[in-house]
Amino acid sequence: MRLTRLRFVLFACVLALPQVTMAQTPAPPSPMALEAEADQRALESALLALRTGQYREALSQAENLASRGNPKAAALAGSIYEQNLIDTATPEAAVRWYRRAVTGGNSDAMLGLARLGMARKGGSTPGEALSMLQRAAANGRKEALAPLGDLFLSGAAGPKDRTRAASIYAQAASYGDADAAYAAGILYADGDPDPMDDPLKAIGYLRQAAQAGRADAAADYGLMLYQGRGVARDLKGAAQWFKTAAEGGDMDGAFYWALVNAKGEGTPQNLELAVQWARVAKGSSPDADRLLAQLEAIAAKPKPAASKP
Repeated sequence: MRLTRLRFVLFACVLALPQVTMAQTPAPPSPMALEAEADQRALESALLALRTGQYREALSQAENLASRGNPKAAALAGSIYEQNLIDTATPEAAVRWYRRAVTGGNSDAMLGLARLGMARKGGSTPGEALSMLQRAAANGRKEALAPLGDLFLSGAAGPKDRTRAASIYAQAASYGDADAAYAAGILYADGDPDPMDDPLKAIGYLRQAAQAGRADAAADYGLMLYQGRGVARDLKGAAQWFKTAAEGGDMDGAFYWALVNAKGEGTPQNLELAVQWARVAKGSSPDADRLLAQLEAIAAKPKPAASKP
């Protein structure tokens, strides 16, 4: 019994001994990894020089790195030239470096080249801008959508396509672009058959833009409520949005706010306030001028004397 027990104790001690593992020497980094690490340090150095206002140093480092095939550095060089951060900057140089970066698939360069193409600078054209914006959008750059819609709407890069523009603006609006939402709202409400009017879509996009703080959208959204287009007529809601638009500096909003105050629609009648805002809207449209003339004529009439008891 003692022998059996001793063996058990010895066996337990063996199990309790720590395991010894042979240390493995890590494999040395590959030449490609070392080169990528050096390029990243060089790019960060160029960006630091840019942030500290050392534009020529930033450009020199970016161009040196870009000449070795780094697309991010080429995009940085193009940006320095595009923004005229050095006194010898030219749009042609910006286009040259952006095109090199685009070859490497850099989406920042696609957007930069599109900006220059839409402005017809540096030898770039709206046609090239269209191609760049489509590629940037395909790469997930949401900010490419609104200017892409602008090109289809204007026809600067080919035939006008308002329906396609509206669809692209709507896509941009779904990502929270208030300006694109306003553009889509107008296209779906302006009476042009391309695209066909859709009051439900229009009022939704105008509401989005108005709630985002666009004064012109507030005026147009209020008008849709006033007319009952896409929703039940809402005079009180319309008046509130007209007031917002007027106070935001929109001339149409000033006219609408003056009108509902003159008529007492959605807000208590207030001729004095109506005159005030009609004067703000003066010159913005023939209707605004007529309203001001009518209100001033009413204000000029002598008030009837109080009757004696």
